[in-house]
Amino acid sequence: MFLNYWPYGIALAAYLLTVRFFRYRRRNEITAKFSGIGRPLSEMTGSEAHEIMAILQEFEFPYAFQKARTISLLKAGGIPTMSKLFAVTGQNTRRNAGKRAVDTEILLREVHHNGRDTNRYMKAVSRMNYLHARYRKAGKILDGDMLHTLGSGIVESFRIVDAEEWRQLTKEEKCAIGIFHKALGEDLGIPWTSLPSHREGWEDGAHFATELRDWTVGYESRVARFTGTNDQYVRVYVDSATLAMPRFFTTLLRKVIGYELDEVMRSTLGLEKAGILLRTIITSTKSIRKILLRHFTFPRRSPVKALHENPNPKTGLFNFFPTGLQPWYVKKDIWSIWGPSALFIRALGGRLPGSHGDRFHPQGYDLTTIGPKPQEGKGLENMAATMEFLRARNISGCPFQKGYGEKGEMQATPIF
Repeated sequence: MFLNYWPYGIALAAYLLTVRFFRYRRRNEITAKFSGIGRPLSEMTGSEAHEIMAILQEFEFPYAFQKARTISLLKAGGIPTMSKLFAVTGQNTRRNAGKRAVDTEILLREVHHNGRDTNRYMKAVSRMNYLHARYRKAGKILDGDMLHTLGSGIVESFRIVDAEEWRQLTKEEKCAIGIFHKALGEDLGIPWTSLPSHREGWEDGAHFATELRDWTVGYESRVARFTGTNDQYVRVYVDSATLAMPRFFTTLLRKVIGYELDEVMRSTLGLEKAGILLRTIITSTKSIRKILLRHFTFPRRSPVKALHENPNPKTGLFNFFPTGLQPWYVKKDIWSIWGPSALFIRALGGRLPGSHGDRFHPQGYDLTTIGPKPQEGKGLENMAATMEFLRARNISGCPFQKGYGEKGEMQATPIF
């Protein structure tokens, strides 16, 4: 009787071996370019780091990197100076919060998914610099807050991939993540003086990423505390997502998000602890997903794109993918009105593209004007000057090798 099943066993073993071969092929190709030939990580260039980042975000771990971006943005509301700023600027209201969150998400996706030498990257950086400039000059956004926001991306990327994905990050991939964040920090004019190695420099991107990660966690433990504006931030950005649903779903969402944070950030944001049953369900789901991906699922053959590569031919603007109950910048078409995700959003009480006329800008977004309504169309001259400065950078070679940036790249000072 046993002999009747041996062909199935051989077929299963062959399938598992084939999955493993293809599953780890991209990882092995990245590693081979450095460890495989004895090339030090300090020689990794910015363009190589961008290629690795694209592989990680679009092929290997798109879910993890999107989740890391979302959680790092939420954690900004746990820093009292940041949550206070959101409140006093009038952006932390249910009417404005949806657009502000999507605008921020778009700007981050633009810098994460476009090369540092592209116009879209430089426009997004220039826009962020302009929107932050007056608050930084007034001391309402501290350098530590900017460094924490940058470092949160590393903290969450490392944590989520290593804990929840089908494999952990390699040192080469951590190096690429570090190079990307160092370059972005320089373009945003964030000083490194708070980091221990800012005088002697860092060995490579992995060294920089690890140091910034550790500093970020330490910064949270020093300054994060529960305040009224933190609570307001959570009520606007978390509770409003389930406003049209029974209270049970709001409580559940708060506990799920709270489970994703460490104790410091969970308590400073005023989120409830998840019970043992919910923790078990979440942990089991993550474990099953990890096993299925690692052993039974072939890797992606096509990338998961976070942005449209080309603008809407009718408007010349870029449309966005649906990300919540408000369809900011989502193109109105049959799919966005009657597709499965549209029907689900409608069932939850969300809006569809075209709701309230042009309120949600279905024609798309323009990186030179995106942002709060009072700032729409402003800062164009400042942005143009910043873009000219960014184009003049020397970004060839490796950012951790001696001599890199001798033509003006060492620490970018944006022109506000």
